[in-house]
Amino acid sequence: MFIRKLFKISDKAKWLSLELLIVFIGVYLAFLFQSYSEDRKLDKEREKVLVSLKLELEEFRTSFPGFADYQESKVEEWDSLFNAGIYREYYQWRYLEPQYNFKIIEYAINQEGTDVIDFDLYESLSRLYGEIKQLEHAERMMTRYGGKYNIIPRELKEGSPEALILKNQNRFHFYKFIGFARDRTGDLRRVARRSESLVKIVNEQLGAEKVKEVDFSLVKEYYEAGVSMDLIRSVFNEYYSYDEEELDSFIEELEKQINNQ
Repeated sequence: MFIRKLFKISDKAKWLSLELLIVFIGVYLAFLFQSYSEDRKLDKEREKVLVSLKLELEEFRTSFPGFADYQESKVEEWDSLFNAGIYREYYQWRYLEPQYNFKIIEYAINQEGTDVIDFDLYESLSRLYGEIKQLEHAERMMTRYGGKYNIIPRELKEGSPEALILKNQNRFHFYKFIGFARDRTGDLRRVARRSESLVKIVNEQLGAEKVKEVDFSLVKEYYEAGVSMDLIRSVFNEYYSYDEEELDSFIEELEKQINNQ
């Protein structure tokens, strides 16, 4: 219909209409190309953030349960000592900050309102961030009370008022120290559980192929860092769903690459 009308009008109007049509098509195609380029750029940024985020979360979910188990065993030991009226020289327990790496988690949270991170992921990351800060607080307080430990001079007689004051202070500080150590145990477990659920969300958004690539990059990282193969296998058997043959094949290829360098 448009073509019939175009042939009924004058040649001048005909060419003008054709030029306008070409300009319109050109502008439209330019808009589509720009939109496509922006979408590609956004997809790359999203993938980069998700991959880096996954690497941070994997460290929390695979290492923190072991940290929590050890801390829990120490709390049980310290509780039994305290109940028996004894305290340990706990001043060597101190934590240097920053103790943990969560820069990508902070970066991802700052992407609120953008298309890089969706709201559900943002909400879970915000909760995880709060739990990590609670963990840091517990460790900071353990360090603080560890620093309050009084070394009793040898020249003070056992049972003297001065010695008793220092011992009572140590006992009170030991009690506070144990309390924050107990908090640390719970915080470690909460961070590990939250990280576990977040890894599932990130894996879904990355897709199976990319997830496998990132997971096996961790094997390479552990291997090159000198981690024993038995420990690598133990971690992957517990936290990942790859079969032994697949892992063996990758490790064999990795060893070949390293030996050929």
